[in-house]
Amino acid sequence: MNAPADGTFDPDEVRDGLLVVARGTEYFMGQLAKLADSDFLAPSLLPDWTRAHVIAHLAYNAQALGNLVEWAVTGKEKPMYASPEERAWDIEQGARLRASELRTLVAESAHDLSNRWEAMPSEAWAARLRTAQGHPLKATSMLWMRTREVWLHAVDLDTGGSFTDFPPEMIDRLQADVLSTWRKRPEEKEIPNFVLVASDRAAVRSIGDVDDASAVVLHGTAAQLASWTTGRGASGVRLDGDAEPPRPPRWL
Repeated sequence: MNAPADGTFDPDEVRDGLLVVARGTEYFMGQLAKLADSDFLAPSLLPDWTRAHVIAHLAYNAQALGNLVEWAVTGKEKPMYASPEERAWDIEQGARLRASELRTLVAESAHDLSNRWEAMPSEAWAARLRTAQGHPLKATSMLWMRTREVWLHAVDLDTGGSFTDFPPEMIDRLQADVLSTWRKRPEEKEIPNFVLVASDRAAVRSIGDVDDASAVVLHGTAAQLASWTTGRGASGVRLDGDAEPPRPPRWL
């Protein structure tokens, strides 16, 4: 199947997106550099994954996005992954590589993806693709997909990375992404109307009506709330009345 295009894309979106990805990649590599080789098999912040799993996943994510680049450029369908099972198998095998091999793999895959994006012709950025889950995808959305990966997984390495290091615009878009995803979930009616009141933002974000009397209102900084919504910890987040917040629903 060819990748249909609507003939439009925003060059500024591409330029800005490439910059945020590059910043996030540099940030991830900086956190990775803090690890000794012997630290790779220690647990990450993600359940059941070591740091090696996180690193391998990020490397193979770059390669998978490279498949979408090829799809956008050639018009010949090339999904990110052959199957969920193959994706999981690759990560498990990658996590068994030597630390030096993983360092090289994640660095080279990121560099290759960046080069492929830089070489994309303008019309390819207007292509319509699909995600690994089969959802429609604009080619420009690849940039946000990678942005989430590099910034969030830098924190998951558990080397001192923090949401407070993220660019403000990244935090804001991340919150909008999570809330939008929760709204679209089939089990949406089972998800409370979370209202996020950030002490360092003028706007209040929510799943539904901010004035809903049954809403679950959470307070914290924008970075703290982003950490909670993405399942990376609730430090500094409180409900009305200073109670502990609940576990957030699944996001991705």
